[in-house]
Amino acid sequence: MVESSLLKQIVDKEYPLATHGVGVFLYDQNGRDYIDGSSGAMTASLGHGLRDIAQAMKEQAEKVAFTYRTQFSNQPAEDLASQLTSLAPGDLNWAFFVNSGSEASEYAIRATVNHWRSKGQPEKVEVLGRHTSYHGMTMGALSMSGHEARRPDYGTLLHEFPTAPPAYAFRFGRPGESEEQYSLRAAQEFEDAITKHGVSTVGAIIVEPIVGAAGGVLVPPQGYLRHLREMCDRLDILLIVDEVITGLGRTGAWFACETEGIVPDMLLFGKGISGGYSPMAGVLLRDHLVSTMRDGSGVSPFGHTYSNNPLGSAISLAVLEYMDRNNILDNVNDRGRELHQGLLKLEKQFDFVADVRGKGLLWGFEFVRDKTTKEAPNPKENISSSFVDECFNQGLIVYPAGIAPLNNAIILSPPLIISQQEISKLLNRLESSLEKFSSRFN
Repeated sequence: MVESSLLKQIVDKEYPLATHGVGVFLYDQNGRDYIDGSSGAMTASLGHGLRDIAQAMKEQAEKVAFTYRTQFSNQPAEDLASQLTSLAPGDLNWAFFVNSGSEASEYAIRATVNHWRSKGQPEKVEVLGRHTSYHGMTMGALSMSGHEARRPDYGTLLHEFPTAPPAYAFRFGRPGESEEQYSLRAAQEFEDAITKHGVSTVGAIIVEPIVGAAGGVLVPPQGYLRHLREMCDRLDILLIVDEVITGLGRTGAWFACETEGIVPDMLLFGKGISGGYSPMAGVLLRDHLVSTMRDGSGVSPFGHTYSNNPLGSAISLAVLEYMDRNNILDNVNDRGRELHQGLLKLEKQFDFVADVRGKGLLWGFEFVRDKTTKEAPNPKENISSSFVDECFNQGLIVYPAGIAPLNNAIILSPPLIISQQEISKLLNRLESSLEKFSSRFN
């Protein structure tokens, strides 16, 4: 083992050293290539080694790399805010930038508390999430998350915010139930959780339009988000949509909530905004939230040292410009259909692959012992992590998902620039991995 002072996720594991990347491929110190089938952690949305982005980074760094938000504004942040709010639905006309999805979640909590305090309702401080959800690793973000595998890191320090059931048709849909019936029932279950807890202390709810790491691409039934929007309006609760994974083209639209035509009160974004070229994330806010700030203290919630950073903003602008110039959303939809069809073929080919689900270039599936009963593998087998290792051996990077006892899902989210030929290579390596893995289910 090479001596290292760098603390790894698995402390004593010897990870290969990534030396460079080209497009959808990463290369290690031995020259071996890997298809980045998960864009790292759904982050490297334009792949690796793009000179356009590197040049934008260089040019901005030569001008000014850092300004502090209470002392200066800067043109890249101003331009990025203008770009994003023009792409966002409705009156999401304000943007604030942070470094990560976790920080975006924290800012949304502070903005919620600030809003209701300014309106004379300081008791409305709780932000309710769902079982099977993930909004970040900081204390506030994790308090809102139903990710039992990650919550123990903080022991008893987290808030026990109540959580609602997930919208998860494969596991919780009823026989003969239509999509619209399930969407109504799932939304009603969320409302029941709020009512049981007490509406008076609930300031907001937070949902991922498609659940990522916690569930393995759980796509809600059509109408679900619309029902939640109607519920929040009726109960006088803010709606926060977490698009850290789904935003900026991942699902074939700029934002996933567009598919139901809803406008959340806050929209969180991250990961794909910078394509992984810089730590960058943020929050979009509706006009009425900013009007309340203006009419109240006149001060917005506190940010972070690197908030509204000019270097990260310039990089993110270059990402958006590249996507527009190269019609990336069209590619996402075309390649997404090809990936979907390939996954459906593998689902038929392998008895232990079930419930292929997704949108655009965000897809998932589950491992099952029996497709009829939907029995999941023993959670102690940690089947998803084992499969990730097998794929890695085949030169394919995929992402493990799900929470025990359903830690049995896989995410595929390749860079949005992936070509038709590269989709075929990805599916071939995935098929080889499934063939190698089939002995686990015999």
